[in-house]
Amino acid sequence: MQSNIAKAFGRTVLIGSGAIGTCLRGTVGIGDEPVELLNLRSPETVKNLHAAYRDAGSQILVTNTFAANALVLGEAGAADRCDDVNRAGVALAREAGGPEGLVWASVGPLGLGLRLEDYPDAALEEIYRRQCLALTEADALLLETFAEPREAKAAMAAAAATGLPVIFQIGNTGGGGQRWERVDRLLDEAHRAGVIAVGTNCHHPNEIVRVASYIAAHTNLPVTASANAGHPQIERGAITYEYSPEAFASFALELAAAGVAVIGGCCGTTPEHIRKLSEALGGRPVAARPQPAVFAEPVGPAVRQAGEAANPIRSLLAQKPFIISVEIRAERTRSLEEIVQGAEVVAQAGADMFDVPDNPGATVGRDAMVTAARLQSALDVPSIFHLGVTQSNLMRLHSSLIGGWDLGVRGLIAVTGDAPSMGHLGSLAHRVMDVRSSVELLRLIRSLREGKIINGEGLADPPDFCAGCAIARPIPAQIKWLKTKIDAGAEFVFSQPVFALDDFHRLRDALAGLQIRFFPGIMPLTSRRNAAFLAGGRIPGIVVSSEVAAGFERYESPEDQRRFGLDRACELAAGIAAEASGLYLIMPFGKSCYEDAARIVREVRKGK
Repeated sequence: MQSNIAKAFGRTVLIGSGAIGTCLRGTVGIGDEPVELLNLRSPETVKNLHAAYRDAGSQILVTNTFAANALVLGEAGAADRCDDVNRAGVALAREAGGPEGLVWASVGPLGLGLRLEDYPDAALEEIYRRQCLALTEADALLLETFAEPREAKAAMAAAAATGLPVIFQIGNTGGGGQRWERVDRLLDEAHRAGVIAVGTNCHHPNEIVRVASYIAAHTNLPVTASANAGHPQIERGAITYEYSPEAFASFALELAAAGVAVIGGCCGTTPEHIRKLSEALGGRPVAARPQPAVFAEPVGPAVRQAGEAANPIRSLLAQKPFIISVEIRAERTRSLEEIVQGAEVVAQAGADMFDVPDNPGATVGRDAMVTAARLQSALDVPSIFHLGVTQSNLMRLHSSLIGGWDLGVRGLIAVTGDAPSMGHLGSLAHRVMDVRSSVELLRLIRSLREGKIINGEGLADPPDFCAGCAIARPIPAQIKWLKTKIDAGAEFVFSQPVFALDDFHRLRDALAGLQIRFFPGIMPLTSRRNAAFLAGGRIPGIVVSSEVAAGFERYESPEDQRRFGLDRACELAAGIAAEASGLYLIMPFGKSCYEDAARIVREVRKGK
């Protein structure tokens, strides 16, 4: 079969298939589940789409298996159907294509992003191996939309082991001066793997000609290309694409002139796009490749210059043997100036640092980063912000981090954050899964420190945040997770509040030997109701013993309960301060929260 496919290249331009996923998702209601499951749930719909592409002129049918790997299917609860989904995908394309049609089995990237570090090379290859072995009834394997070299290498190794011909297509490697360096790395991997053709897909038509021309100038292999139908647009809730079938076919003439041997369509293209493409290009000889185009030289990421000012948060951690950080809530029920005025009382009591939580409890507050910047500039107290990942997509996280650095904030605590379903907008707000954990956020911060955004593009004035993390309880799973956070770049750790000296000792002992500055948390309980609520386990990670809660039973009036809670917090804070190198004080709730926090800070300072 490899010789038959090789013969097909190089004579006339072959017409590929159009989009599979966007067409099927627009036809069948499948929600957020992988569209590849339709191979089993609605096989006639899939086969009919393949038949429509065949009738439109497609000489190659690409299977509906792009994301049919065990990892993606597993997240949809269908990992056990991986083999069935892939085999069915090939069979449906084969039935529709008939004896003369070529079937290329689609294999796409895993989309791991910042999770990639969690997967050794062998684990990546095993995921792809399982999928590729279920696709061996195809004529060839089409590895498409790859942009990450490690994933590409693993996928090509697994594909090559099947003995099938392999076509490798590069996806969107981003912009900037480093893009051609990334393309070169991927091409090198493809050449080493022995693929029979290389190409590109999932680009805007205006961009794909440039990328395909670059590839054609850097390989002797046949070149393939499949563009999107322009950018997606939302019109009255419906997703449409900007390029009509006629306009799409016109641009494809430029691809043919660049020597591209197989031309198809990617996102947003339909059978009608392929029909017009076939009418314009069918039977056209593959053009001789022109002289290589001149491309910009790679430009390295920005590098922090020697002699730049040291990070003040990092310097504080290195130079001061005992540090009190006080959490200042960015409440929407107080103006920013009222928050600053309240925090000034705490600063005068001797707080070394402020930290501002990010919508705790999934309740809308003021922006934590902006509030931290204002506290720092107004009170001259180093301030950091908590940053959760569940409420922001990857683009917003990049911009927020760069913006925080521009505002002069130099430290933060990376947290996963509370799921929106916990809070008062649970029926309206939704969890964002671009970055899934604090570990991934720490990796993103590390990448920015190195002068690169996630896809390798550079940036000026790289943010060099002193990044911290959180821990709840001293159990093996959380200690292991903390070590992963340290490996990802965490420099200090705040704990969830402890309510007894023994709780602090267990945490301290569990963290012994780890290279990280530890700030045990203190949160004053201010009422019987407050203590009972937390003792009921209503807040994940916060554990109040029944003995601690029972202490409030001796007091009837709210004033006496609050006084008892604050006295106990002062006593606990002083006991911890005598043994620790830091303290993370969470302000109590209530109108007197700033004065109460200031009192605890003063009591601790007396004993130091």
